[in-house]
Amino acid sequence: MNKHVLIPAALALAATAGAQAQSVTLYGLIDAALQTTDGVAGGHRNSLISGGIQGSRYGFKGSEDLGGGLKAVFDLENQFAVDTGANKSASLAFSRKADVGVSGSFGRLTAGRHTIFSYDVQADLDPVQFANFSPLGNSGDAPVVQFADYQVVNARRDNSIKYSYEQNGITAGLLYAFGEVAGSTSAGSTLGARLGYGAAGFNVQAAYDQTKDGTGSNKASGLTLGGTYTLGDVTGYLGWVEVKNDFHAAGGFGRKNSVWWLGARCQASKELALHAGFYDQKQSGTTDKTGAATPAGDGTAHTLSLLADYSLSKRTDVYASLQHTSLKDGMVAAMSPSGVSSAVTTTMLGLRTKF
Repeated sequence: MNKHVLIPAALALAATAGAQAQSVTLYGLIDAALQTTDGVAGGHRNSLISGGIQGSRYGFKGSEDLGGGLKAVFDLENQFAVDTGANKSASLAFSRKADVGVSGSFGRLTAGRHTIFSYDVQADLDPVQFANFSPLGNSGDAPVVQFADYQVVNARRDNSIKYSYEQNGITAGLLYAFGEVAGSTSAGSTLGARLGYGAAGFNVQAAYDQTKDGTGSNKASGLTLGGTYTLGDVTGYLGWVEVKNDFHAAGGFGRKNSVWWLGARCQASKELALHAGFYDQKQSGTTDKTGAATPAGDGTAHTLSLLADYSLSKRTDVYASLQHTSLKDGMVAAMSPSGVSSAVTTTMLGLRTKF
């Protein structure tokens, strides 16, 4: 064979082999909903929101086979508002995650911007999809009552190293975020851990996270416990989380916050999933932004969330929801869209499509 033909053919074959060894995927979802809310200042409000079930997002993830079962991996993900086209964060190109590392039979080890384990475990244990319809959720933009500082100040950590392991029913993980404060190894740092086990329909999970402020003298810590049980088409959920927060910057919320919840998910048909959850929240030791005690802000909130999710195809679904929350005993005003202790009712009708 002519060498002028053989050489280009060999180069093309090598390029094809290289392309097969590395995989890069563009993914995302777009979620928009019509929302009505009773209990806000001025009365009834209608609005179009981005992210009813999940925050609208796009991302890139990839892997390269390094041989011996080892892979190089990365994940970049950004959130945006489909109702306005704006980025969720004006300062971050990838607000949801940005990490790079390696994976193998030992697990996944990455460095960058990660979710903490409180976020990961509560997402697994929440019966109402961990979104606007749940006090635990934070992914959407609806003005619903959310559990104060359940994520230990915020859900994500920059400058972090995260290890995750999932095999033979065991889920485990460790996280450390560098505070990057000169002269101190603890200031601004975060420690986190996760442990779980699933078998025969049961799944139990636990997570702990601790974050220090910029001086290292104050900390916020969160403990999450819970489990699920699946029997046929029905899954039951039970969980509890408690956060203790000494950050003055978190003023307007309790120094101690807790919530327990129970609920269920029923796959009523191939296309239709029904979700229900009840959440009991308590907070105490409320402070303002200077750290001064404001006991009038202590109180409780009870939330009932119902969600029906119907799949139109593998990638597109429509949903309808109802959430009602009653705030009692002086629950902090910032927890209510009306600015006062009251009842808040929110309904949504939305469409989500994935790519």
